[in-house]
Amino acid sequence: MTDVIPELLNMLRVRSTAYIGKNLYAPWGVKVTEHPNLARFHIVVAGSTWVELHDGSDPVELNKGDVGIFFNGVPHSYMDRPGRSMRTASFPTGDEDSFFQEFDSDAHDGHLLCGYFEMSQATPPAIVTNLPDMLVGRANESSLSAQFTSIIDLITAELTTSSGHSLVVLNRLTELLCLYTIQSWIEREIPIGAQLLALSDPQTRLVLDAIHKRPSDDWSVDTLARLFGRSRTAFTTQFKRVTGMSPMQYVRRCRINEASQMLEQDAMSIDEIAFTTGYGDTNAFKRETGYSPGTYKRLARTGIAERKLKAG
Repeated sequence: MTDVIPELLNMLRVRSTAYIGKNLYAPWGVKVTEHPNLARFHIVVAGSTWVELHDGSDPVELNKGDVGIFFNGVPHSYMDRPGRSMRTASFPTGDEDSFFQEFDSDAHDGHLLCGYFEMSQATPPAIVTNLPDMLVGRANESSLSAQFTSIIDLITAELTTSSGHSLVVLNRLTELLCLYTIQSWIEREIPIGAQLLALSDPQTRLVLDAIHKRPSDDWSVDTLARLFGRSRTAFTTQFKRVTGMSPMQYVRRCRINEASQMLEQDAMSIDEIAFTTGYGDTNAFKRETGYSPGTYKRLARTGIAERKLKAG
């Protein structure tokens, strides 16, 4: 994985919501309807399930510790075995209350933790446009298998705690599992994905690294093109092909991303953060995050702003 990929993952800013925890007893077959702009996930906490897209592709079995993510709200199904008759479910819409059954470690064929997540507008299009409709993370195959196993153990402990589960904790754990799944996919796709492969180009990396390290610098297309070592037109064309953004859009998002992190840490005033990061434009900050800097700073203390970042 290239050095810049962790920075792009940091810009991803996934915010998940654990929505349903359920014990499964055969037979089961659930068809999940389309819901644009949301990614839905199914995490197998115990047992197993099959999942499939509605595009004629073969169903895929998920076992304990595996996660299936369905991007862009694509319709899909999960069932105890392929060919099972289905009932339809439209969850989630984001309006209903969450629903969790008490975790039964013995008398079930599977236990799923389901939910959805959104990506902020700061998510690099170079990642978003390459994501498949269905992404599967395997606990026993990923280079991050130890992390997968640890998170599943923490989820199980949280679901079975005698004091009752914490939705905030479950949200953060499922968020981590989704991020690790996407990270594992990026590691696999770097050698073959055209846009992601371009991130390993030395000239492109030089520019991206410079922006990430010093987002508050007085960057312009001309200065970045000189750093890239080619004409303004050639640089802009290559940069947009790789990132999906113009150079200055990318700089702005890096600045706002850094400002968001500083606001969440609550260690500096808004004016100090604006000066340090160079974002300056409060309207641009609001367009990207959905909040003014002051409101974001207040809400970040409770985690509300993190969960309500605008979906890309």
